[in-house]
Amino acid sequence: MDMSQVVEALLRQLSFIPATVFTTDLPYVDFLDRVHKAELRLRAKGLWEVPHPWLNLFVPASRIADFDRGVFRGILGNRTSGPILIYPMNKHK
Repeated sequence: MDMSQVVEALLRQLSFIPATVFTTDLPYVDFLDRVHKAELRLRAKGLWEVPHPWLNLFVPASRIADFDRGVFRGILGNRTSGPILIYPMNKHK
């Protein structure tokens, strides 16, 4: 079983809207260094010194559409300059 098959098998266990899946295939070292690369991009734009808080939330599946509408589309829209990390989780694990 190759890695894409492993990922597909794991994704099948989650409850989500397939059209919302976004994946990036990159070496592990690049994954580990992803925030540093985002920092360099923000510094180049002069945006690293502005507040960029990190927030971790668990959003129930029943409210994810509301969260998307209110936060991602409503509040953030197209105005973000930094990374947004979303980790889908299986609440039964």
